[in-house]
This record gives sequence, C-alpha cells and structure tokens, in this order.
Amino acid sequence: MTLSEYAQLKQYIIFSVGTNERHSEIISSMKEFFRDSINSVRKFEQINNINQLLKILEIRDVLSEDNVECLKNIAMKLPNSNDVLKKIADYEKEHVPREYTNYYVAKPQDLKKKESEDSYISTSPLSNMSERKKQRIFDTITQEIGSFWRDLARNLQIREWVIDEIDFQNQTLHVKATKLLKEYDSKADPQRWFFILCEALEKSRRKDLVRSIQNIMAMNI
Repeated sequence: MTLSEYAQLKQYIIFSVGTNERHSEIISSMKEFFRDSINSVRKFEQINNINQLLKILEIRDVLSEDNVECLKNIAMKLPNSNDVLKKIADYEKEHVPREYTNYYVAKPQDLKKKESEDSYISTSPLSNMSERKKQRIFDTITQEIGSFWRDLARNLQIREWVIDEIDFQNQTLHVKATKLLKEYDSKADPQRWFFILCEALEKSRRKDLVRSIQNIMAMNI
C-alpha cells in the first residue's frame, strides 16, 4: 500500500512547516487565521504543530481530498511558497473528486502515480532534517515496535539472513529494533527513507507509530 497523493501532499506541507525555523510563528499565525473554523477554545489551545492543525481542519471539513484550498493559505507563509503552491496546483489538476470518479474505467492519473510520488519526494525538505529529529523518530520506533520488529524488517526489504543474524546476536526487542533501523538507515535513500518507513510501518499493522513519527516530523526540533 502506497501513500495516496493526498497523503503525500499533506506530508509535504508538514515537512515544509516542520523543518522551517519559523515553525512556531507560522503555527500561531495559522491558528489565528483558522480560529473560526477550529471553533473550540480547548482544541485551539491544544494545537502545537502543523499535523495537529491539519487534523482539526479535516474534522471540521475545511480540508479534505476534494478541497485543499486551505493549504494555500499555509503555503503563503513559507519561504518556498512558490514550490508548495505548485505542488498544490499539480494535485488539484490531477485529482478527480470521488463523487465524479468512474470506477469502471482506468483512471489516467493512476498512470502518473509513481511520477507524482517521485516529484513530491525529490523536493522534500528531508535533507534539512536535524539529526535530533531523526534520532527522535528512530527512538520512538525502537521503544514501541516490540515484537513487530521482524514484520517491519521484512517490509523494509531487509534480507532474511540479516534479520536472523540480528535476532540471534541480540537479546532484547529494543536492541533488535535498534540494529534493524541502523541497517535500514545505512542503505536508505536520503530523500525517500521517511516515506518508505511510514509505508513499512503501515504494512506491519502499526499505524499508531506512523502517526507518532508524523507528529515528530511536524515538531520544530
């Protein structure tokens, strides 16, 4: 299962805001801008990062697969606003609203799915991620993956003999997961590793961890 184009677009926004040094300022500004849409003092005060803001906007039906207009307001606050706005425009051009989709014919946009995914990834701010943030992501996984580490390893395309070696040479699940991520990180594409890791976690039935590391990605650390 690959991330949908809508999910890719949201992650691109999360990365762009989360890796910006003005992260807190942007979040404060956007919270004020969407205050009426948030429509809850408690929810308003709980929003600390862009991921949380997007979730609330989805709950309030301000943001959806068929309506990404609000993302343009966020994009305008970013230094690379032109790049982000282009991503949004490309998404709107290719996206077919679900109520108008003909499920009995092949969808032309599906043929461009891989090309679109590569486009999002190639301009991803992942290369600007701090080592502290990356380590926080890995620490979260190693602390919580538990016995699912083998499933994660296979979904990350780690060779079976390497998995067996990690299992044999290490005692605790935490250490096994740590060795696994070290092996993965040593060979992962610097521009794609986060996307691939999220997909592997989903395939390993750990969507909770996907949400956790997406929240970390949105942090200004």
